[in-house]
Amino acid sequence: MKHKEDRIYGTVPPDLQLIANVVKLMESSIRIPFTNRTIGLEPIIGLIPVLGDMVGFIISGWIMVSLLRNGASGKVTAKMFLNLGIDTLLMFVPIAGNVADFFFKANQRNLVLAIEHYKYGKNQGSAWPVLIPVIGVLVLMFIILVGGSIWLLILLIQWLQTVQF
Repeated sequence: MKHKEDRIYGTVPPDLQLIANVVKLMESSIRIPFTNRTIGLEPIIGLIPVLGDMVGFIISGWIMVSLLRNGASGKVTAKMFLNLGIDTLLMFVPIAGNVADFFFKANQRNLVLAIEHYKYGKNQGSAWPVLIPVIGVLVLMFIILVGGSIWLLILLIQWLQTVQF
């Protein structure tokens, strides 16, 4: 039976082969016995507090820069940064972030986007169709954060007014 990873790495153009090899090492180099799943070094390295996450982030950054140097369009670049952003947010959750690495595999998603872009001409065009929803979510998160902070400050002030020192 052919696995998803085998299909991905079998379609890599020669100029992306080094990137594909690093992605495979980091995200799918070890097949889990009796399953169709793979794991790479990224979630294992990620178990080392701070250092492991930094190594994973640096490698993800190198992959992104390498793909951008190959002339990725704005749309594919935005999608890649979105994948990297989600992966980065997940890595801040201890243990659960490592489990998420097992399922999400941002670098592998970015490699697929790059292959689709360079080999098949997909994801051409502007980044705005991807960026506008992301910016909208970030603005909403900012509003919630500011509103929640103001609400907590009001509660704290009210509580301090009732406490006798």
